[in-house]
Amino acid sequence: MRISRWWGPVGVALLTQLLSLAAAGRQQPKKYPWEKEPGPIAGRWKVTCARSAGMIIEVGLQSKTTASGHVAVLGAAEKYGYSAGEEMLRLEADDLGKWVGQLKWRSVAGVQRWDPITMIATAEKLNAIMTTDDCYKDMPRVR
Repeated sequence: MRISRWWGPVGVALLTQLLSLAAAGRQQPKKYPWEKEPGPIAGRWKVTCARSAGMIIEVGLQSKTTASGHVAVLGAAEKYGYSAGEEMLRLEADDLGKWVGQLKWRSVAGVQRWDPITMIATAEKLNAIMTTDDCYKDMPRVR
């Protein structure tokens, strides 16, 4: 009889604590104060160099922290051998809100490679802050 009196309040307290922990686990709070949400990268972006004028890359999210970009409009970049729909960006968000990954780069001579790239996305601009190709700096969003 004494066990059941004790178990009632303790059981309720334990159940409440477990439910609170489960809810907190789903929210996944930031680990460090400097962590930021990734910038809004999903959308269409226009390259900014004259040699690839008119090229538009469409970036889509695979998850909250992974994205890929495909050629939506070739423009002058057709001379490099790109094709419509071809994947050319593979990105993952880091703890600072930047998108880090690889860019498929091509030359007119037919050389192709995956180069490292780091990008910052805002509502109006996608900027490659680390890249081997200036075509991906300060790209405006295309509506």
